[in-house]
Amino acid sequence: MSDTATAQPFLTPERVEKLRDYVPFIAIALVILMFWAISGDRFMSVRNWTFIAQQTPVLLLLAFAQLMIVTTGSIDISIGSSLAFSAFLGALGMLWFGDVGLILGILAGGFVGMVNGCIISLLKIPSFVTTLAMLIIVRALVIIMSDGTSIYITADSGASGGNISSVAAPWLLSMGKFPAIFIIAAIVAFGMWVFYEKTVFGQQLRAVGGNEKVLRLVGINVTTFKIKVFAAAGLMVGLAACVNLARAGAATPQAGMMMELDAIAAVALGGTPLTGGYGSVVKTIIGALTLTIVRNGLTIAGVPPSWSQVALGLLLIAAIAISLNRSKIEVVK
Repeated sequence: MSDTATAQPFLTPERVEKLRDYVPFIAIALVILMFWAISGDRFMSVRNWTFIAQQTPVLLLLAFAQLMIVTTGSIDISIGSSLAFSAFLGALGMLWFGDVGLILGILAGGFVGMVNGCIISLLKIPSFVTTLAMLIIVRALVIIMSDGTSIYITADSGASGGNISSVAAPWLLSMGKFPAIFIIAAIVAFGMWVFYEKTVFGQQLRAVGGNEKVLRLVGINVTTFKIKVFAAAGLMVGLAACVNLARAGAATPQAGMMMELDAIAAVALGGTPLTGGYGSVVKTIIGALTLTIVRNGLTIAGVPPSWSQVALGLLLIAAIAISLNRSKIEVVK
């Protein structure tokens, strides 16, 4: 009997499946090596990586919010508008109640998420349609509330002239700088990992995305559970809004525009299927970091912003095409 008759192919289904698990890590390594080769020390400098560490946390927290929702098989495209709404209410809260008023921003995010969850679960309206409508409504509310103006966070007390408001919160501005913003993101990431990977709630998240009927059979109220998921994701968006307020130093009506798409892209680059049932906090971190690094590297390389968006879109398609397990998908719609 010849050896070739019993030889096994190198890329067996098991090896291919295992390789898919490492796609996010391989992708970020290749991205770093590519920009290192193109831009050299400009890209690998401590100053540039400090900038990346400052830019990533807001996207990372929004990606965590999206991860919770996508794992259940839903999607939320209103989180960019919710971020602007939460940041503005947080800044208003500080104007009205002092530093403790920032909590109002976090609660505002939770409120928007809860409303989304109630509409989706109780009225049975698809998550895409619901959150698309909420994206428009909440952004309009921010513009109406702000009257097109911004609230600035300053290191000194006193308001600026005209109809521009400011609130003195040097402690908040310091939180938006490195290393404080990085430490905050690391603490939240660890908490998210424990919540997602080690709690019953995290297991139920994946169960809803995998097979919702099974949860109903074991006595779980899926309607209430989904409302809780969207509310929890909303609180994460509210926290991201506060971090963004600290980093940007202002609550503006334009804050968070298109960031809902960045959050979805970060989750997808992390290998989480948009059909639900599976997800990874660590890989979502890698996805958010990859997205930030690509944007940063293309800027340093002198690529125009419009072409940078093209490159990011192609990267997203490539990452999903490689990591997607087509054997588990019967129909693509």
